[in-house]
Amino acid sequence: MSCTYDSAVKSPFPRVGVIGAGQLARMMVAPATALGVDLLLFAQSSEDSGAQITHHVIGNPTDLSALKEFAKLCDVIIIQEDGVPLSAIKGLEAEGVRLYPSLAVINYLRDLENIRQEFANVAKPTLHFDSSISEVTVMVARSPHGQATSWAPTEFLAENRTSPITLSPASNISSAIAERLQQLALEIAKVASLVGVMTMTVSISGESIYIKDLSTTLHFSGNWTIEGARTSQYEQLLRAILDLPLGDPAMNSEYVVTGKVISGEKLDMYRPYLHLMARSPGLKFHQYRNQVRAGESIGHVTALGSELRKLIQDVEHAQDYMSGIIDE
Repeated sequence: MSCTYDSAVKSPFPRVGVIGAGQLARMMVAPATALGVDLLLFAQSSEDSGAQITHHVIGNPTDLSALKEFAKLCDVIIIQEDGVPLSAIKGLEAEGVRLYPSLAVINYLRDLENIRQEFANVAKPTLHFDSSISEVTVMVARSPHGQATSWAPTEFLAENRTSPITLSPASNISSAIAERLQQLALEIAKVASLVGVMTMTVSISGESIYIKDLSTTLHFSGNWTIEGARTSQYEQLLRAILDLPLGDPAMNSEYVVTGKVISGEKLDMYRPYLHLMARSPGLKFHQYRNQVRAGESIGHVTALGSELRKLIQDVEHAQDYMSGIIDE
């Protein structure tokens, strides 16, 4: 299959190549399978989280020749690996590879200072950092034809914990700020001509918004969307780059709490299910099957419902139990 901009998909279902085979690529496998999309990963090792469960090609993401050969197998390619040089992306585009995000989008979103100035009327960049500041992410998706959607803003909780926790929707900002954040992210995506998914990370103090980062790869803070939204970030990314109508990003429950699991002394990650599933039947588990060693991100857990305090307690307990901080 060729990968030129002006060619149509040459098989009944497209083959989507993903440069990168980590845990975020792994979680793209289920929605791709559901849509009948053939997913092919460009991995550095067969032990990579995503490569363990789907078809893949082994190669070095800095090797343009290897990437070109990989591109010949695909209809469209997603860059999910941070280590792909801009020169390699430029080389693939010169070959006519249908590639997202494009080099132009990457370069535009990396110039944060220019973006802060360009959108200063919406986001006030004169933020004074103090204890009242909250960190919030907003994710948006956009298709080649300009259809765009946004998920509810997400905030990071318990920053003093080893394992991060996110809450959706963000509870420490007003509805007016939430709406402004979503509009800001959508405007940036439009000006950038984004195709795919973008995550905007901001710091907020009062009415002031400071853009900290703009990412065009899938993001941990969007993992709540797997169970918590009608369309996850993973399915929406596939829809966007294939120029399919985008899915409904609405939430499935009042609150969604997601916690990353960082491994500690405990090595057996299957046995904790016996305790945790009995204690909190509503928890949803995602194992990345990364090597279990101290400090490694090995999975995440999600809880949905209307009792926020209990959801947070259940997720924190699961994190601590799986990492070996507590044992019951």
